[in-house]
Amino acid sequence: MEHYDLQRQRRDMRNKGRNVVWSIAMDKCLIKALAAQAKSGNKIDKCFNENAYTAACVAVNTRFNLNLNNQKVINRLKTIKKRYKVMKDMLSQDGFGWNPNTNMIECDSDELWKNYVAAHPDARGLRGKQIEMYDELKIVCGNYQAPSRWTKMKSGNHAMDMKNCDDLMDMKNCEDESASFVSPSSEDMSETDGTESFTGHPEFGQMPDGFQELPKRPRVSDSLQDALMTVASSIRRLADAMEQSKCSFDASELLQAVMEIEGLEEGRQMYAFEYLNADPVKARAFLTYNARMRKTYLFRQFWWWR
Repeated sequence: MEHYDLQRQRRDMRNKGRNVVWSIAMDKCLIKALAAQAKSGNKIDKCFNENAYTAACVAVNTRFNLNLNNQKVINRLKTIKKRYKVMKDMLSQDGFGWNPNTNMIECDSDELWKNYVAAHPDARGLRGKQIEMYDELKIVCGNYQAPSRWTKMKSGNHAMDMKNCDDLMDMKNCEDESASFVSPSSEDMSETDGTESFTGHPEFGQMPDGFQELPKRPRVSDSLQDALMTVASSIRRLADAMEQSKCSFDASELLQAVMEIEGLEEGRQMYAFEYLNADPVKARAFLTYNARMRKTYLFRQFWWWR
């Protein structure tokens, strides 16, 4: 019975909020929220993940006191992408350009504009229209991809390798410039037999007196390097797994916990679930509390419910 109620609740959440009329302010709020999610890494392979849609949904619901679900956000994003494609196609043509000062699409001649609009009626309303948040639109609807953690690590390792290379070159220069020994002069006399000291080059393999050979730097074997790389790779995978585990929780368990709170109507249950589902830290804290503390926690977050 409880399983059936859970399925019915999810179905109601999907169907909630039909025939929504989106205002310009709502579109701006949605675009701003999705752009922030894209920069946070929640846009993968040109597509937003579920966390991004949930966060954007919570942002719009909180700002305008609505009960939208993720599907409404996805549908609205499709409409925004269609409008963006109209602008992108126009700007890709010769004679059209973007003016960042006026936030408008400009054309070289009226005749060119008329001919283009005649062939593309959807672009008719762009003439003289100020397009706000164009940079955010490119992030949300374009091919923007936030740099991954592995890319950042590779960049950091590359910089470290360059620094180590410079350090090795400095050490090599120091060795080349270090003083070794002074060859005896031909005018110096031997203290024993009174003859002149030998001024020629020493025999091959024979070191002159007073010369101290520098110790050879040990070379790391290839097998040891491979072992170190394997250990580093394992540590990196372990760190990624630990980081991912911090943000993981059971959404079904969270929904069930919200529904079990007494005195909370359906609309507020949906609102609370979407709010917590968008923030893993708050969701885990909520699930840790008992039933009484969970209700207190929600009313503390949404003080206007009292």
